[in-house]
Amino acid sequence: MKPAYAAIYRYSLPFSRPVPVGGSCLARRDGCILRLQTADRLHCGYGEIAPLQGLHEETLQEAAGQLDTILHSGLPETPHLTMLNAGDALPGDLFPSVRTGIEMALLNLQASEKGKFTPLPWNLNPASTLPLNALLFGNKADVLQQADMYYRIGYRTFKLKIRPERAGEATEVITELHRILGDAVQFRLDSNQSFTCESAARFLDALPGKQIAYIEEPLMKPEESARLYERTGIRIALDESLWQCPALRHELPASCLGAYILKPSRTGGISATMRLAIEARSRGLAAVISSAYDSGISTGFFARMASLLDAHPPACGLDTFRQFQRDILAVPLSATDGLLDVDAVWKSSTKPDLSRLNCMKEWTL
Repeated sequence: MKPAYAAIYRYSLPFSRPVPVGGSCLARRDGCILRLQTADRLHCGYGEIAPLQGLHEETLQEAAGQLDTILHSGLPETPHLTMLNAGDALPGDLFPSVRTGIEMALLNLQASEKGKFTPLPWNLNPASTLPLNALLFGNKADVLQQADMYYRIGYRTFKLKIRPERAGEATEVITELHRILGDAVQFRLDSNQSFTCESAARFLDALPGKQIAYIEEPLMKPEESARLYERTGIRIALDESLWQCPALRHELPASCLGAYILKPSRTGGISATMRLAIEARSRGLAAVISSAYDSGISTGFFARMASLLDAHPPACGLDTFRQFQRDILAVPLSATDGLLDVDAVWKSSTKPDLSRLNCMKEWTL
């Protein structure tokens, strides 16, 4: 398969309220959309290139420039793509956000032609629905209100951002939620490498531990994760460490780990993320596909990724679409009872409303 036409679009989407990322709050999400088309123009595939301020090293301008360069040099012919080999023929020095967008567009283009994605050998019957974790943030009153709303519409996994300076308030919130909701819910915590081992242990010891599925990247020194687990019995999920210090995941015993948190545009693209997911499964860990506040194009695609990995996937971090005032899709994404209908959201993700995008460039490959 070799695309014949390409186009690059830009978007800017307002958040419903400021979103905390990397120590600051963002009001908008900006990114690029790549469209690839077949020679007969009957089939197209979209991919998203959207580095996020505070998460990615590359800027949107740098990513867009690299995308333009590689498209002008020509995409290689890539027959028989799967999510495990989609990036094999691409240059090795691509920014992870650019690699993700190109792989996504190529795979969506092939799926448009064939009518489906190639399943993975161990999961010939992909999941039809995908559970979500609900992202909670804000002050105590906001979090309690959000949790009540999400619980009423079917969510049973909640994720909370935790900072050391607000650990006391977080303890109160989680304890209160556990009192109200009981054992029916699970909590995932994320502190973005902000605690010392001692302060993290004090915080975790004060929580209803059985309801804590794991805490993502709790420590300023992630190499102390096994020590923290030994002290608290609460498992650690790896996120930033997967790209900041890739060797660490092999140095830490699987017994102290709970999950790999996989953001494809940061972990090296679609194929690299799927390989990490397979590694997680082999270690008995959850592979949690997550969004970096991407548009619906990525969200629908990532839902498809998660469905191919496991017939009964863990709750994924794809509920970020709720944070936008509007999206770029012709049919907005939605969840029912805390679940995404995988076929429905993927099909929606392949049909953006082009009137909401600004076409920057079009050309023949």
